[in-house]
Amino acid sequence: MFKHVLIAEDLDSVNLAVQQMFERLGVFKIENTQYCDQAFLKCKKAELDGDPIELLICDLSFKQDFRQEKIENGEELIWKLKNDFPSIKIIVHSVEDHPNTVKRLWESGKIDAYICKDRNGMQNLKDAILKVYKNEKYLPKSLKDTLKQDNIVQIAQYEVRILKLLSEGFTQEEIHLKFKENGIYPHSKSSIEKRLKELKEDFGARTNPQLISMAKDLKII
Repeated sequence: MFKHVLIAEDLDSVNLAVQQMFERLGVFKIENTQYCDQAFLKCKKAELDGDPIELLICDLSFKQDFRQEKIENGEELIWKLKNDFPSIKIIVHSVEDHPNTVKRLWESGKIDAYICKDRNGMQNLKDAILKVYKNEKYLPKSLKDTLKQDNIVQIAQYEVRILKLLSEGFTQEEIHLKFKENGIYPHSKSSIEKRLKELKEDFGARTNPQLISMAKDLKII
């Protein structure tokens, strides 16, 4: 069984329930955090100490408080961790069950399981932990059925980043500079402008604000 795990969850009750599950499974080196930045730092410290975190249980949404977070949500945390620590196993544990969100994360190859916090959530989480420990992927039947829907909007992480930054008030020039600074390709202004034009055509949107509104309604961002 896993020897060192991290739970990134901002609800105390859920944090405690997941920790107790690990203890019943014989895992006793369990770290907890309610913040994405802190989760990343804990993984980094564990790696430097030669005792890496093997499994992350991660929520997707974290309630904002007085702290200014660089990593704003669980999805951003997952991408950053997998970039820096590719061997870490990740199980999403979230109330979010929108098909676009599930499909985007599942098909990204960044996660090993996706569990919804519902009436069967804790049993599914236990099953997922046991499967992932054996290097297997796990998705509950309810989510497998969700992914079979024909009307799920297909959109890549690159486009999600563009839309998210646009929704936060960044101009196309600023997005270009941000992508260039972070080594995200393609980062040319013409590439970003072209992709936005294609997205508006795909969604049937006439303006960028309308495109952002539709993306939010579909929970793409």
